[in-house]
Amino acid sequence: MATQKHTLEHVLQEKERVGKLAQIRELVFGAQDGLLVPLGVVSSVAGAFSDNHIVLIAGISEALAGAFSMATGAFLASQAEKQVFINEINKERKEMADHPKYEREEMILLYKNEGMSEEDAQKIVEILLKNKSSYFTNMVQKELGIDPDLPSAPIRDAVLVGLSYMLAAIVPLFPYFLISGMPAIVCSILATFVALFCIGLAKGKVASLPYIKSGLQVLLIGAGAGIGGYLLGTILPHLLGIK
Repeated sequence: MATQKHTLEHVLQEKERVGKLAQIRELVFGAQDGLLVPLGVVSSVAGAFSDNHIVLIAGISEALAGAFSMATGAFLASQAEKQVFINEINKERKEMADHPKYEREEMILLYKNEGMSEEDAQKIVEILLKNKSSYFTNMVQKELGIDPDLPSAPIRDAVLVGLSYMLAAIVPLFPYFLISGMPAIVCSILATFVALFCIGLAKGKVASLPYIKSGLQVLLIGAGAGIGGYLLGTILPHLLGIK
């Protein structure tokens, strides 16, 4: 019994661990945008104006507004996803209650689609039918692709995205507190590129991917933001006759 208890605890801990690792989506999403969007803003403003106060006001304003926007967006998206899943699960529960024979045949077909024989699929479904909870969970997972036990936390997602965005935004802004002009632009871009590479390394570690390849992938995807922002800030004012 002790061994069985230990095994069950281990399985539950593994599920909880994987659930926490899934939060890397929110962290990477928030951090990457927190690096690239403020970088584009401060690079374009710095390219158009030489006054660091203007650059910092624009960058800080964007960082605050962006963090709030990202957080509320993540909250609404996570909440909407949760509501959709709950609705689909409830519909499936009703269908199983109203049409048990049809749902049983569906379950057999799903197992056969995975390569099981008709006989084995029927046996497994008959076993699951002895426990309505297990039968329902398996049906929802296989037919809808939803884990009914998977926790959803819109507030947590909002905090993770907003906080990661705000912290990441410090990186492209920080050089403008110390230096100005072209050196500040270069330092801001380089610091952001290093941070992007580090995010890629972290993603590679969590996902057990090649570290360097993962780091370079994230870096290259975001590399155009700083350069594009600077070019936009220097070329557009000339086109508009600002300077």
